[in-house]
Amino acid sequence: MAKKFNFKLDTVLRLRSDKTEEAKTELQLIIRKRIEKEQLIEEQFAKLAKHNLTRTEHKKLEEIQAFYYHKEFINEEIKKLKMELDNLLDIENLKRNKYNEALKEEKILLKLKEKKKSEFIADIERKEQLELDEIAIRQYTNKLTNV
Repeated sequence: MAKKFNFKLDTVLRLRSDKTEEAKTELQLIIRKRIEKEQLIEEQFAKLAKHNLTRTEHKKLEEIQAFYYHKEFINEEIKKLKMELDNLLDIENLKRNKYNEALKEEKILLKLKEKKKSEFIADIERKEQLELDEIAIRQYTNKLTNV
């Protein structure tokens, strides 16, 4: 007479779990992109620092102009990369919120499942106890009638 626990919202729970995993994957992807962008910015800063160490003394005017334009180009690249990084940070925050929301929904269903399972087990234990009590009462009444 062992009944099996069946959670009616298992399909919903699986869907929520899939949604959580999808949100987690999206968040990981955007974090990876952000880290790559930060590395590109660091590389540009390193180029700029290396460029600033180069001496401009005893160089031709064309070389000095090229040096200046290259330095400006690197600064513009850094600005552009920082703007892209800010956008990625905004997207990352949105993805993190989406992931947290999906995780919260999944946890709610998991808690509900655990509660229903506890109620199911308590109900089975109560029924078993009633059966045992009934058996004990029958045995007792049988002893009284046999005496």
